[in-house]
Parts: sequence; structure tokens; C-alpha cells
Amino acid sequence: MPEINAGKNISEKRKSQNTMNQSESKKQRIIQVVHILGKIVGVLGYVLMLLWYCAHPSYYGGNELRLLFSCRRTWLLIIASTVMIAVCIIPNNFSDSMNRRISWAWYAIAPFTVYFTLLYLNAAKFKIRFFRLNKIALLFTFWFLFALLLAFLLITRSIRFSVILLAVPIAALGIINRFIIEFRGMAISGGDLFSIGTALTVSTSYEYTIDWYIFAEVFLVFSICVASLKLRKFKPFGWKQRVALLGVWIICVATFFHICCQTSYLEDHDIRSGGFTHQLRYKKFDMLFTTLCTCFYLAADKPDDYSLERVHEIAEEYVGTEEEASKETSKETSKETSKETQTPNLIVLMNESLADYTDIGKGLDFSEDYMPFLHSLTENTIKGTAYTSIFGANTPNSEYEFLTGNTMGFLPPSSIGFHLFVRGAMPSLASEYKAKGYYTLAMHPYRGTNYRRNIVYPQIGFDKYYARVNFVSPEYIRKYISDQTLVNRIIEEYEKNNARSDAPLFSYNVTMQDHGGYSMSNTSNLDTSIKILTQGVNWEKTQVYANLVKASDTAFKKLVEFFSEQEEPTVIVMFGDHQPNLGNNTYRYLIGNEEELTPEELMEKYKVPFVAWANYDIEEETIEKTSLNYLYSILADRLDLPMTGYQKYLLDLSEELPVLAAGGYWTKDGDFYTLDDEESPYFETVNDYNILEYNYIFGKGNRYLDFFA
Repeated sequence: MPEINAGKNISEKRKSQNTMNQSESKKQRIIQVVHILGKIVGVLGYVLMLLWYCAHPSYYGGNELRLLFSCRRTWLLIIASTVMIAVCIIPNNFSDSMNRRISWAWYAIAPFTVYFTLLYLNAAKFKIRFFRLNKIALLFTFWFLFALLLAFLLITRSIRFSVILLAVPIAALGIINRFIIEFRGMAISGGDLFSIGTALTVSTSYEYTIDWYIFAEVFLVFSICVASLKLRKFKPFGWKQRVALLGVWIICVATFFHICCQTSYLEDHDIRSGGFTHQLRYKKFDMLFTTLCTCFYLAADKPDDYSLERVHEIAEEYVGTEEEASKETSKETSKETSKETQTPNLIVLMNESLADYTDIGKGLDFSEDYMPFLHSLTENTIKGTAYTSIFGANTPNSEYEFLTGNTMGFLPPSSIGFHLFVRGAMPSLASEYKAKGYYTLAMHPYRGTNYRRNIVYPQIGFDKYYARVNFVSPEYIRKYISDQTLVNRIIEEYEKNNARSDAPLFSYNVTMQDHGGYSMSNTSNLDTSIKILTQGVNWEKTQVYANLVKASDTAFKKLVEFFSEQEEPTVIVMFGDHQPNLGNNTYRYLIGNEEELTPEELMEKYKVPFVAWANYDIEEETIEKTSLNYLYSILADRLDLPMTGYQKYLLDLSEELPVLAAGGYWTKDGDFYTLDDEESPYFETVNDYNILEYNYIFGKGNRYLDFFA
């Protein structure tokens, strides 16, 4: 019996060993197949990139074959591709110890390799010179890259994949940033993290051009990935070493965070996020650290001398007692004008990218007026120029300024007002009109979740919000619902409101038709008869844009014509949210080289037209310049519309400082200052405004509601 059992045990062991051998053999075959596929993908990748290069003459200077082979780039690319194809094909026969040493050497130089590939992507376009970059900014840049690389190593326990995880996202960030600057004229920032979903919804409207530098970035990062994967894997350290390294990592990251976010070290060395055109700082701080800096300033700083007592002290003269309010009400009801005239319907259109390029810088010439109705409107009209705090994108910041009276100038340059500064119920024009008995309606014929509008609008007092899904069988121009469709819906909602109640209507509308992506290949349902006559500008973008605005102008005309026939008193206000980005050549012609302009001269990029029309008699006026945070207060004063204490304060402030936006402010004497200029005689006045705005946004239970609401 023992002999039989022993035989069985030997047989079972052999079967187990055979099973293990088969499993190991199968595993080895899979690994071999993966290696072969990896070699094929690597070689094919380089072949395809070489073909792509040959198919794009702009990379090497012309269509002639001799130019292809006389260009230094061609030979560098061929040599680099040949070397990397050899790397793909030749097996890694280094000993384990040599493989380990090479891996650690590759790990040590990886942050520098990733950094310099990104530098090459941006250097020519933004005139970056490595040896002229701020040395402190460079130190923090590499500190950040090494900390990121160590984090990936601790997570993956693989040098190969930690290097890839560092290289690919950094390259993607650089390439995406190039496209974003091209589309909207403003670099990517920390605040854009909250708008990724919104960006994706409009990304298909643009045309993407892969220039030599973007191609080179893809080639170089692909090579970094190939080189990393060529190394054989090994476990770099045990759990005790990981714990020790984790402690080191925590100390390094905590120190980095403390210096950058909790001390004034960066400001003391003039290293900070400045304004909305972050790319202007690339020459001094490079793209990566400039972008990183925008993440350090997503929280608003408390203004100097802020206290609840100071808030009440500034606001005191604008907050009346109950007895005074009762007298004011009695005074209003005793006016000779009718009750209806005191409560007109208010219709607001914030028109996407509305700008008058005949009145910006040197001005542009067109074959015909592209906003003829707006220019011709004079009777019962108040019109003029307003200054915004944004250029090319981030529409909700202009909404935020108009609806609240707050300026984005006191808030982080890379932030979005709706994302960071509306967290719960907040006073606004909507809540103000709702308290006056109005039906408050917001409409935007695009995705309702963009910029949190579906959350923010109810929080600031709108009874109803209609987004794209609420428009049945709309007309489209290009890929967006037309302004005419929105105008038709405004009229429809006005008539519905009249049928169901006696409440006046506050209708707030954000258009979408004229959104960026101005290409002649994307002009469906658009008449493109207006031509740009000015030479040397980006004619395609400018021409498509002008024809889009002409369609907006026609739609606005129909809205005015409809309400001119209505008996109910109605005021219609329209203004632009920001200027579109019509390309570097266009703005170079209009205002010159941005790097050589003063902050005051740069304000030309922030001018938009506004118009207020009433279907009853009002005094006509042209307002030379104001800003969106003041716009409602000024119009309310002229048209006898409801005003809070805060809006009355802003009205008085606008007489001293006619324009106050993120880019700076003009005084009543015509002098211009930036908001942080402590030499300005109005510095304390501006700080008082900052104190009130801070209480408005962050006061919560201590918000001075009698003043703001």
C-alpha cells in the first residue's frame, strides 16, 4: 500500500509540474506575442510619422522634392526614426544589473527630457529662451515634475510606466494649450479644470491644425514611451523603502504647497498669475509653471481692512430705514406716470461674442455694415461701449458681472464665477426682480449643464431655465441654434406669461449662434455675402464672424419690431459677452504687438457694444464707456428700474471710476490704473468696493442682505 500511494503522489506531482510548465509556457508565448506586437506598433508608428511629415510641405518649406531633402529637419527626423526603429527591433540583452542601472538613469533624466520637449513645443511661438527664464520658477518647475514622477513610481512600482505617466499628460497639456490659445486667444488655466465638460461640447466646432512643433512633440513623446517600454521591468524597492519614500514625498509636496499657496514668496519675487492672457508670461516663467501658478490662485484673497463693521460703514448711506422705504413707495405711487411704466418687462440678451470691429483699435473695413440695425437704432435708445473682464471665452464671467454687479477683477484671474463663487442662494438681478413680483426666466439654447447653469440659475433667483433640449425643431446656423430661434422663443414665452398671469416678465437670454469656430467649411445656413476689405488680417475668421453678427442683428431687429407693437411697457437690453478671437494677425493689425502694449492699450481687446431700447418714451443717450458690472445700475437709473443699495453704490462709483474691470480702471479724469496700483489716488476707493464684494460672495450668514437684496 505505501508503494502504491507513493506512486500516486509521484504521478500527481508530475501532472502538477506539467500543468505549471504548460501555464508558464503559455505565459511566455503571450509575452512573446506582446513583444512582437510592440515592435510592430513601434516601427509602424515611426513609418506613419515619416509619411505624415512628407505629406505636409509646411514642415520643410515647400512642395518640391528637393526642398524635402534639403531641409535639416528631414534628415534629423530620418536619423531619429532610424535609431528608434532599431531600438524597437533589437532586444534588450543587458544583464539585470545593467538594466537596473540604465532604468534608474532614465528615471533621473526623465523630468528634464519631458520638460525640454515641452519647451521646444512652445519656444518659437512664445519667444521663450531657456537661459532667460526665471531661475526660481525653473526650480519650482522641476520640483513639481520630480514630485509627480515619484508619486507615479510609488503607485505603479514601475520606472517604465511612471515615466510614461509623466510624459504623456504633460505633452497633452502642451498640445491642448496650443489649440486653446488659437481658438480663444487665452491660455489654459487652473480654472479650466472646472470647464472640461463645457470645452468638450464645443470642441468639434473648431478646425485643428497640427504644425511642425505639435508634430515634433508627438514624435518626441512617442519616442520617450518607446524607450521606456524597452527597459525590462523590475521591482525597484520593498514596502519599507516605499513607506520611507512616501514620507519624503509628503514632506516635499507639503513644503511646495506651503511656499506656493500659504506664503507671499512667489509674489515677493513677482512670480504669480497675472491677468487672463497668461501666455504673455511664458517668456519669463515658461508655459508649465505659468499654468501651475494659475492653480495657486483659485481662492479669492480677503481685502485689506475687511470687517463686518467696515462693510456696514461703507454701505450705510445706501440702506434706508423701513420708514424711508415706506415714504419712497408712497412717493412712487403718487407719480403722474402710470403704474405699468414703473414695472416694464425686462428682456436681456447677452449676445455671444458680439463686438464692433469698426470701433476697435484701427478698425476693420467691410463691404457693408454688419450690424446695420444696431447702428441705426436711436429713438428711445441708450447705447454705448462696455468693457468686459474676459476675451475669447469664459462667457459666464460676463454673466456673473452683469447679474451681480461684482467684478471679476477682484477674483482669481483663472476662475469662473459660476464655478467657484455661487455656492448656494445668492442675490442677483433675478432674485431682485422675483421679489418685485416678476416671472424670472433664463434661456440659453445650448447644453444646460455647461458652467453649472442648471445649478446656478435657480440659486440666484430664476423661476425657470430653458436649455437646448427645451427647443423643439429649432433652426441651426452652423452647429448652433440660431438667434432667430431664440428671439421666437422669447416672444412665445412673453405671450405665455401674459396669458397665465399679470406678473411682468424678466427674461434673461444667452445666445449661442456666434460662438467661435469661424471657418468657411462650417457655414451651413449662413449668408456669407459680407466681405472683409482690410488686408493682412485673418480674413476667413473675420469674414465668417461678420456674417454671423449680421444674422444676429437681423434677429434683434425682429425682436424690437415685435415689441414696438405691444402696449405693455418693455425694455430690451443687449450686450456682448466678450470679443471673439479672430487670430493674431487681426489683432496685430488692430492694436499692435500685445507684448509691447500698456495695460491701458490692451483694454481695446475688452470693448463690446451695448444697447437698451424701450417701447415707450425715454431720454436718448450715448454712454462713452462703462463696464458690465456697472451696466445694470446705469440703465436702472436712466429707466427707473428697481435698484438695491449695492446697485446705487455702484452707480455712484461709476461716476468716479467710469470703467472697472479685470484689466484695470479709468477715473473720471481719464487716468488709467491697474487694480493693484497702490499709487493710485483711488486705491482705497477700489478697496472699499472689494470689501463689499467679498461680503457679497463670502459673507454667508453675515452677508449684509439689506444692502445687497
